[in-house]
Amino acid sequence: MRLYPDLYGRRFGWMLADLIMLAWLYLWVQAGLWVNNLVLQLDALAQGVINAGRTFDSWILSFDQGIPNGVPYLSDFLHHTAQALKTHSGDSLISAGQAGSRGVHMLALILGIMAAAIPILFAVVIYLPRRLRLIADMRGVHITLRRALARPELAAQMLEILAGRAIYTLPYNRLLAYSQNPAEDWYLRRFEPLARAELERHGLTVERYFGTRPALEA
Repeated sequence: MRLYPDLYGRRFGWMLADLIMLAWLYLWVQAGLWVNNLVLQLDALAQGVINAGRTFDSWILSFDQGIPNGVPYLSDFLHHTAQALKTHSGDSLISAGQAGSRGVHMLALILGIMAAAIPILFAVVIYLPRRLRLIADMRGVHITLRRALARPELAAQMLEILAGRAIYTLPYNRLLAYSQNPAEDWYLRRFEPLARAELERHGLTVERYFGTRPALEA
């Protein structure tokens, strides 16, 4: 598959465009990760609530384990008190903190994806169709020429076809950049300049397919 044109100016231009696009994608991916990490700092609040609940639970457990047994009335009273405290334990704080932590992680993920995806999608929608169209054009012309030129006797007819496409499809100012008199060249069957105009529109060169010919060197 051909990815870049034969013409050095256009090849350099598309290579530079590809590098700029890759740099753009990389920068916005990094920006998305930065946003994700920034929002994740809020998780410290949720973790603080969770730790507070666990600390409260550990206090109740220590209190219950420290109650002396065998003391009339006092031991039973303190054990009942510990059981009552367990009904108001830190489990609710832990559950709330865990829910908050999940929410922070989800928010960080969504904001990170949005920060990266919107500019990346905008660039891809603009750039990618043009890039794929260039590759498809070059591939189509390349396959057509290779199949035709597999039979050398078709070289002249292929030049005529390319010249005809240039005559009928290219703007006049583009034709005049390759031929001072396109109609005269067509009438005298000087197809090489017009074929060059058609191939270079797709970023390809006549020499790659037809070789260097005297008519092309003029």
